Amino acid sequence: MQKNRFGIFLLGSFAMAGCSKNATEETAPIPDTGLYVSMQYTDGQLRVSRDIIYSSRPNLRNNQYTSNLTQTAEMASNTLQMKMDIAIPPNASAGNKQPLIVFIHGGGFITGDKTDMTEQALSYARAGYVVASINYRLTKNQTNDTMRLISRIHALEDAGNAVRFLKANFQTYYIDTTRVLTLGSSAGGGLSLVNAIEADAATSVSDFPGYSTRVNGAIATGATLRLDDITGFTLTYNAGDSPVLMFHANPLDGGTGATWQDVLDSQQRINASGNSCTVYPQPNLTHTVWLELGGPYWGPLKPFIWEKLRLAEKR
Repeated sequence: MQKNRFGIFLLGSFAMAGCSKNATEETAPIPDTGLYVSMQYTDGQLRVSRDIIYSSRPNLRNNQYTSNLTQTAEMASNTLQMKMDIAIPPNASAGNKQPLIVFIHGGGFITGDKTDMTEQALSYARAGYVVASINYRLTKNQTNDTMRLISRIHALEDAGNAVRFLKANFQTYYIDTTRVLTLGSSAGGGLSLVNAIEADAATSVSDFPGYSTRVNGAIATGATLRLDDITGFTLTYNAGDSPVLMFHANPLDGGTGATWQDVLDSQQRINASGNSCTVYPQPNLTHTVWLELGGPYWGPLKPFIWEKLRLAEKR
């Protein structure tokens, strides 16, 4: 089925209620310690590469930048270079490629930087995952619906090309391209969600032909697929979309005003398509929560990651 370009998501709003089970779900117990579930390596053992350029784009009306840390200089430039940081654990090698988690920061498509996700990302690298934290185009003046929509289209294009770049360079970074997740916070959560539902149909701009933005699962905190943010586009839900795990404040997101009912509505649409969506409540009036490995939300994170990345097969 051909999909519409893409649907509407909040500047940053997401939510375990009602888990839909897959036929392939692992039944073996998930270990409490060991590779992928607890820290195996120190930071000194990780190979970290910073500011890797993965895409370049024109700077629309010199109104864009890729980070609040470099905003002034970048707004004076006619071309923007999107960058990412990558951490590779010592268990990853040419002959033993590892699962990848792509971290997407928040900031309302106006502010933020990839380093906002560094500590969360490194918690997974210490457990044996390859991790990447990305920057994407931010837009300063979002004074009307057209500019707001453009800001989201451009951010989604960049996030998709980050996934494609990593898949295209799987030999360099020792990535198992059959085991990839995205994890986003706030606006980054929205990007994680929309890519899960629309994947390659969400954007026509690809820097890496032949490589897909489709992932094995998408995690988000502080975002939901609420349909009243901007009109003009609709999401198309299919059984073959990427499974979703959403964390969201219950009953009300203190940053966006999205409600728990918005979360349940999103879950219903996803599950009704034959795909699966699990939602998990955050405290009332929170916006995002810290989703590090081994942290307060590791309980619902671990089974989702274990199943969607088929980690029982890797051990």
